[in-house]
Amino acid sequence: MADDERFEGELRRTLRDLAAEPAPERLVERVAAIPERTPTGRRRSAWRVAAAVAAAAVLVLAASVAILTRPEAASPIGAAPASTASPPPAAVSPSTAAVSSPSPVASVGPAGGAVPTGFRAVAVTFASPDLGWVLGTSTCATPPCTAILRTSDGGHTWVQIPAPRTPISQWPVQPGTSPGVTGLRFADARDGWAFGPDLWATHDGGATWRQVTISGVSAGAAVEALETSAGSVHAVLYDVGSGGSWARIATSPAGTDAWTLSATKVEIGAGPVPQAQLVLQGNTGWMIEVDRTVVGGARLVNGAWVSWTPPCSSVLGPAVLAASSPSDLVASCDGGIWGPAPTTQQQGEHLYVSHDGGVSFSEVPGSVPISDPPTVATAGQAVIAVAGSLGQSQGPAIATTFDAGQSWATFRLQPNEWVTYLGFTTPTQGVAIAQAGGQGGSLLMTRDGGHTWSTITFAAARAATAWRTDATAATPGRRSRSGVP
Repeated sequence: MADDERFEGELRRTLRDLAAEPAPERLVERVAAIPERTPTGRRRSAWRVAAAVAAAAVLVLAASVAILTRPEAASPIGAAPASTASPPPAAVSPSTAAVSSPSPVASVGPAGGAVPTGFRAVAVTFASPDLGWVLGTSTCATPPCTAILRTSDGGHTWVQIPAPRTPISQWPVQPGTSPGVTGLRFADARDGWAFGPDLWATHDGGATWRQVTISGVSAGAAVEALETSAGSVHAVLYDVGSGGSWARIATSPAGTDAWTLSATKVEIGAGPVPQAQLVLQGNTGWMIEVDRTVVGGARLVNGAWVSWTPPCSSVLGPAVLAASSPSDLVASCDGGIWGPAPTTQQQGEHLYVSHDGGVSFSEVPGSVPISDPPTVATAGQAVIAVAGSLGQSQGPAIATTFDAGQSWATFRLQPNEWVTYLGFTTPTQGVAIAQAGGQGGSLLMTRDGGHTWSTITFAAARAATAWRTDATAATPGRRSRSGVP
């Protein structure tokens, strides 16, 4: 009887210890090993075996639930549902996040090192609510000082991983821009790309990077935009040659570098600063080319890119896109910048929405309180966020509607911070890059659907973790017309 009690006690202690460990697969290995250490020559009574197995099942279930549903750290201001019709008053400025650090969710990739001194964010990408990366620059003795940070706990703690040996490039990306990168995207825990104007790829979680050349375009073609979805990666290249100046689209399976070039192409335009935007949702996608005004576009239909007329092509101003599903698309258009808009209702900043995948658009009544927004993001039909200027005297801000444009809440930023990227990973979690003077800046996050935003401190992870292949891809943020991802 004493041996039976010792066996049961050891089983319970082992499972209680496992409940606090971050790697679920270790539960099976250690539980399976316990019977090998039970007393020999004695037969355990049936009721004690049954009780021990029942206790094991309960504790294993509790451990799994604790790991998979661990609470996120509290937001600086109480969370509110993304569909709230009446947003809270705008905050004066984002506050630095001061939250506890939950145990990180493990992933594929290098273990990582200490966060570099003086890190400044340039681009951000999340493959799931927990797993994300930030591209930036830091203080270093020997340039280039390009650095990449990774989080596996939703932005609470960070480690540095290898980055491509190339500088942060000039922005916005233009044909003939000096070599380097300005953007970053990961499809999952393994496959990622740094781009703009060059293209670098990793297929081992960032442990190694390789520069990639896409055939079929002129030498020096610049990668302007890149997004990944549904197991594929798509890139927009500026191809300038004797045959003209075009925005071309290339596609590859996410796990390889087998790029193919679409026959569909869009003229870059005659303005001084062409800018392409790429938006993906599942197997559907949209590309828009803007050069002062909307020049043209393309749409991904049944796996192929075809010509498409984007919204606001006639309002004589720029436009930016975002999507929350393959059918729900929103455009923020600034009419009348380069001449009078066709109607007085189209003059100024307005929203247009589509619920048929971009086939048709309808204008949302009322105007957007932000002028010339360089970024737009949407977390659903009702939740749309734009970032830009409140006016010459009021400075930069993020404005969000939670009722499809009927009312707006504004979140003001510091006077020298301008949002160059804005996107939602989930209906409640979103990210933004706020830069000062184009030299890198801050990462902002919302965990309450855009009601509040906090500046993320790149705190070092407490300890290295055991890496495993369990990360799943999620909807990436939307790239802006003039922002970097």
